[in-house]
Amino acid sequence: MANPVILLPAIVLFVLLVVGHGVFVTLPRLVWTQLRTVWRIFGRAPHTPPDPHGEPATPAYLRVTAPRDLRATWWDGLEQHERLVGDAERFLADRVSDAFRRPRPGGTGGQGCLMLFLRPAFLLTVVAVVLTATALTLLPLLFALLVWSLGCALWTVWWAVWAVVAWTGRTLRGAPAPCPYRDCGRTVHRPIRLCPRCRAGHRRLTPNRYGAFRHRCRCGTRLGAVLGVRRLDACCPHCAKALPAGHERARAVVLVGGSAAQRAGVHGQALAELGAASGAEPPLVRTGRTPVLVYDPLGDAYATQESVAALDAVRRARGLLLVVDDPATHSDAVHAVTRVLHVLAARPARRRPRRCVLLYTRAAAGDDTAVRARLEAADGGHLLRALDASGIPVRCVPTSALAGALRWLAGLPGTAGPGERMAPPPARPAEGAALRLPRHRAARHTLLLTHLAGFLVVPLALVLLEAGALPPAALFGLPGNYDKWRHPLTGSVHEVDLAAAATRDWPKLSTSYSAPGHPPSAALPGRAGHWSVAGAPQRNNWLRMDFGMPLPLSEVTVDFDPDSVKSPFAPGVDVEGQAGVRKVYFEDRHPHEQEQGAFLKKTYGYDMPVPEPVDSVRIGLGSVLDKDEDNEQQLRLREFNLRWTSSDALRLHPADGGRLVVENTTARDLAIAVRPPLLPPGWRATLVGRPPRTLGAHDTYEARWRITAPRTTTDRAPVAYAVDISEDDRTVTARCLALLTAAADVEPLC
Repeated sequence: MANPVILLPAIVLFVLLVVGHGVFVTLPRLVWTQLRTVWRIFGRAPHTPPDPHGEPATPAYLRVTAPRDLRATWWDGLEQHERLVGDAERFLADRVSDAFRRPRPGGTGGQGCLMLFLRPAFLLTVVAVVLTATALTLLPLLFALLVWSLGCALWTVWWAVWAVVAWTGRTLRGAPAPCPYRDCGRTVHRPIRLCPRCRAGHRRLTPNRYGAFRHRCRCGTRLGAVLGVRRLDACCPHCAKALPAGHERARAVVLVGGSAAQRAGVHGQALAELGAASGAEPPLVRTGRTPVLVYDPLGDAYATQESVAALDAVRRARGLLLVVDDPATHSDAVHAVTRVLHVLAARPARRRPRRCVLLYTRAAAGDDTAVRARLEAADGGHLLRALDASGIPVRCVPTSALAGALRWLAGLPGTAGPGERMAPPPARPAEGAALRLPRHRAARHTLLLTHLAGFLVVPLALVLLEAGALPPAALFGLPGNYDKWRHPLTGSVHEVDLAAAATRDWPKLSTSYSAPGHPPSAALPGRAGHWSVAGAPQRNNWLRMDFGMPLPLSEVTVDFDPDSVKSPFAPGVDVEGQAGVRKVYFEDRHPHEQEQGAFLKKTYGYDMPVPEPVDSVRIGLGSVLDKDEDNEQQLRLREFNLRWTSSDALRLHPADGGRLVVENTTARDLAIAVRPPLLPPGWRATLVGRPPRTLGAHDTYEARWRITAPRTTTDRAPVAYAVDISEDDRTVTARCLALLTAAADVEPLC
């Protein structure tokens, strides 16, 4: 055992050394490091990183950059605190001599007695130093936050005023117009505005996160976000082609017909009669003060119902020019007209084309009555009755009356007059880049001066605190704040397989064919068996899963029995979703492979991410790459999975009567936002009461909805609950699926 006469003075000296090092070395280094951090962040303007939204504009400092700088100041200071405290601990370990740390034979060399006194002294010194350094740096940060909050309040008021002005301008201009180019035709809600200096495309030139009144381009040019926007050159956000000035006021007349060649002839004649050359691009003609867009989609745009539904120009048209050569029921032109009428019937009456002209190419010159008589005689009465039943004013004219028909469709009074082709503005080359000044210099220096002023006020605040003039809880809430700094949502998001909870009522499974003894339900997870189409009389068989409502799936997995895959290539399967009347293609595929030797692998399944919510998923066994009929009938679908992401930080418990119990499983308070439940069409859910914004640790909340079902409902319907959880600028979602009856009886599927 060590000599007590030597050990006692050593303990006193080591304690004084630890305390002196913490007060005179560690504490000044902590404060100096914080000052350097503030100067490094706010003293000079760094290079602006690329915008995550792809917008070539500098984000507004108060709205975007200032919170990032303030957050970086705080977290960088904490990291420096942790590093310097670690240096102090290593200093203590190095100062303890080898004589005390190395045990001797028959004794401990004084190690235990020395550490018994040094460890408490070190811990107390570290706590005091860290609290003091935090108090010295926290108040400047609070001052900067106050200045930033006042600036944000003024910026928000300014933004709200100009956002209302911009919204009013868009409302007065009317509905958005389609792109005038024939190979595009998609609706241009907001065109891309080009910077006059560097020709960079700005998609969001409105009051937003990049500025309330003006945006600053990356090249330094200031662009008006409210006034003067329409004076900038524009291009289509879909095809990136230049848009003529005044395209948004154009009245679209769309040609509908079966033959692309016949439509092209009528299209050329229409442009010629309006004063433009045949084949002009874009087919936009200014007639008087009103531009007219004579739009003829390329190719077989009317071949299928899906292609017609995808034409934005038809839904935005002011009038339709129906080109018919054969009015019989079997003709392609009649099929095209019928498909267009079906699409328009699903739209409200106020959003349909105002007028319609039936152009019968085989009719000679005559009035509307004569053309109708020719159509009736040519077995076209069913076509006339379908047009009259649509509720759209219809005229029947021959080809010779095309000029008057176009003026009537576009709603032009009197004669059209000489036409003028509207060409897009010529592209100007980019000019030389001028000197770039530091961005946000005044705003950043304001926050820097605020920080420095806060450091000068800290000693006075410490004196008041020591005197008891300030409440101690204002500075000693560190344990709770540290608990909030942690990330309780990390690792809480998992993928949940909805197919594993499938019941007889959900999802609705349908197939083109199922072999005896091998229904599609056998391919659900956990079921014995498989789905097979062996013996099917036709090819291209499919299995469809209908959900009854759009579900935000994250992934669809398809697994076949590896022994049933006989083809040397991947199994012929096409998996796609349905969102309303639109198909959703799953382009990314991650194959499931099995070793077939040293160099060969067999693909027997896929993992396919789902890009958007879908109403149903269809697994088609026919593929354009698979030419062997036997391969399809040999395939055995062993399992399919429908997955979505959900966080287990909250547990959702659906209950009868439209109730949902939300349970917080973490030891921290969580900010929650209860979403309205997803229900099938016709169902309605009204929230009773007001949900809380914060859910305490291990606390529960019961949300209640008043759910009403359609009168004819007899089966159970699916309902998807979702609650958003926010913490540390991160938001995740907890989800749950259940089945409801008309009486609000529930069967949870989660």
